[in-house]
Amino acid sequence: MIIPTLVLVTAMQFGDPQSGARIDDLSHSPMRDVPAATMPVSYTAQSNDPPQLPNGPATYEPQIPMPMPPASLSEPLLNGGTEIFPGVSQSAVNRNPAIPYMPMPSTPTLTSRVSTPAKGSYGTDSATTAQNDFGNTTRIENNKVLIRGKVEFDKITPLSTPVGGIILDQQTDNCDAQGKVVLRSDGKPIKIDLQRGVMVFTGQQIAQLDDRHPQEQFSAANTKLDVARNQAKSRVGIEYAEASLEVAKSDYRRSLDIAKRTPGAVTEAELELKRFKVIEAQLQLKKAERDHEDQQDSVRIQEAEVRVAKTQLDLRKIKTPFNGMVVNVISQVGKSLREGDVIAEVAQLDKLKVLANIDGNKITQEQVDKKRIIVTARNPNGQTDNFEGFVRYAAPSFDSQRQFQVEIEVENRLVNGHWQLKEGDYVDVVIQL
Repeated sequence: MIIPTLVLVTAMQFGDPQSGARIDDLSHSPMRDVPAATMPVSYTAQSNDPPQLPNGPATYEPQIPMPMPPASLSEPLLNGGTEIFPGVSQSAVNRNPAIPYMPMPSTPTLTSRVSTPAKGSYGTDSATTAQNDFGNTTRIENNKVLIRGKVEFDKITPLSTPVGGIILDQQTDNCDAQGKVVLRSDGKPIKIDLQRGVMVFTGQQIAQLDDRHPQEQFSAANTKLDVARNQAKSRVGIEYAEASLEVAKSDYRRSLDIAKRTPGAVTEAELELKRFKVIEAQLQLKKAERDHEDQQDSVRIQEAEVRVAKTQLDLRKIKTPFNGMVVNVISQVGKSLREGDVIAEVAQLDKLKVLANIDGNKITQEQVDKKRIIVTARNPNGQTDNFEGFVRYAAPSFDSQRQFQVEIEVENRLVNGHWQLKEGDYVDVVIQL
């Protein structure tokens, strides 16, 4: 591979073959008056080896002159301040004053851009200002912080499937602006397809997964619960044990009376046997009572199994966690989903957040944290609407311009079926100190 390489000539070898003048004799050469950007450059084709400075006598070829050294160490040098030109360092130049220098064009100074506040922002030109990331300014007037901020979704949640399954239905109830389900003439809710822009409310179902197997489990659990409850209601075992105990006690008492009236009529062995019959009946009663308690426990276990089966059914019903709008639909009816697959995305609209930056040189995080605020939005017609909120977070760190970010929670407002604040709006924010 052939690489064009800039021919460099060391200071001691640079000369004019026609006049024999050395480098220190060329101070009046016309080359001094040629701008560096227009100097002719000589290239030679070399191999892939790194470029080397010539060691032998060099023929005269116009070269790019060296730039003037900086006036002070604070001025920037080419190539990060290490080399004035490839192969020639600043220290080498300083050691050889015979090398001529040419002034380089001055580098434009980078200055901070200060933009004019957008239409509708607060403050006057005489107010104390500081640039922020939104291209506007922080102003402090009358014990108030006046800034510009950007509205963003506070919550935008992907509605994923907690279990795998096939989507059987992807419709939702048609609700009015207040969240009330719109009914047909027969009293059944009107269903609409799940699509972007559909308003949904907390707990509203938007999709149904295949639930045939969980439905059978739920039915079986309910049947077992009914059986357990019927058994728990029955006290036949306890009543039978109680009656048996009374019979055994009565027989034992009668035998004792006979033995007292007629000695020898009842042997000691017979009395002992009847006494054991009483003890056996007492134990049978305790067992019956314990069995009844077990039946009560069985009812509670079956109730838990019913709840588990009901939960499995509910997991197949995808519902929204908050009021909002469907902003994206990913899946469709008939698609087989795995656990965690996303069906749709819903953005919360009744609560939004505003992000803004505040000049840390003029105000502290503690002064604005948790303070009440007023957000003013301006529509394209020039009309303004005010919204209330509070600073819920003030960043404990600063950016390169010593600004810190605040996060403001704002209550949105629904008017004629439309939310007034929109994600992406730029608004004016007033923080009362």
